[in-house]
Amino acid sequence: MSEQNRWIGILSVRRPGSKSFRGNHENFHDICEMGRRLGLNVAVYLAEGMLGSEERIEAYLQRRVAGKRVWKKTTLPYPSVVYNRVPDRKAEVLPAVQRAKKKLAERGIPMFNHSFFDKRQLSEWLAGAKETAGYLPETEEITDAAQLDSWFGRSPLLYVKPVDGKAGDGILQVQRLRNGTGGWQVVAQQNGRRTRTLYATQSEAAHAVWNRVRGRAFLIQQGIDLATCRRRKFDLRMLVQKNQHGTWKVTGVGARVADADGITTHVPNGGEIAPARTTLQTAFGNERGDEILSKARETAVVFARTLEQCVRREGGLLGEISLDVGVDTSGNLWFFEANAKPMKFDEPRIRAMSLMRLLRYCEHLCRTRKKAPGV
Repeated sequence: MSEQNRWIGILSVRRPGSKSFRGNHENFHDICEMGRRLGLNVAVYLAEGMLGSEERIEAYLQRRVAGKRVWKKTTLPYPSVVYNRVPDRKAEVLPAVQRAKKKLAERGIPMFNHSFFDKRQLSEWLAGAKETAGYLPETEEITDAAQLDSWFGRSPLLYVKPVDGKAGDGILQVQRLRNGTGGWQVVAQQNGRRTRTLYATQSEAAHAVWNRVRGRAFLIQQGIDLATCRRRKFDLRMLVQKNQHGTWKVTGVGARVADADGITTHVPNGGEIAPARTTLQTAFGNERGDEILSKARETAVVFARTLEQCVRREGGLLGEISLDVGVDTSGNLWFFEANAKPMKFDEPRIRAMSLMRLLRYCEHLCRTRKKAPGV
């Protein structure tokens, strides 16, 4: 296929009962727009369109109509490289998506960011690598109320997280009260709402949490005493991407600051975006803040390389990740989350760089693609 006829595909799925498709349309528009500026062909491809033997399949092109960005349904050749943006875990396991992934593999078409990360698997991967193990809070999968009671007995601050959680939804914060009563507080975050419940004893709190999580996969994690900026806790969100040479680079770092009584820094649950350098300097002073930021950037690349190795062992490709990294009151770094389907950064400079790096990495995969026999 000639350079001009190559297509970069954004993979999504059909919206049920609609002629449209799922996913963040604004994000897809931005990717297509940057592709146009770079002279690249970019389109949204649907997994359902890759099920037959046809050489041209269902896709959507970006067009401008009366100054608005719209999608035009069409048919296109198979893409030369695929950026997986199937929108959620339920869609990832749909038969159409599984068959599409198999079809792409059979045709030797590289697809990166094959699926969402699983928190349990992430913990196992990173704890097993000497380069990353020291940055992980102690974490276990929850099995029974006795285990919870034991954890509560040795730590005054804990987090209980669903294995398949997203954007802080479903998290519980468990904290021993410091008012001398020996009581415990459990804060639950669900669907943008936050509830607080007090328990007189450790055992009561442990059984209450067990009743909440029983029957689902949850992790319990050591709580970290996060640094504060103007009395509000914060952590760092870091975007790490491969560039035009297939090399990992930190594209951007932003601070996410919790609201006054927030248990997480996620923006959908009350967190705010702030410049990372300014936030760290406010918390630690200019020199120490810059040292922490530099260390965080170095560490993010180490995490990306480690995760890439783990994903490659399972036959996948990784081209970008976002990392949630905590900074404690002493300036130490702690890894909290990694996301294989990063949300877009709102900071304009980071956003522009992320789009360019994404597409340059796609070009790199096109150049280095090894076709399957007979394709």
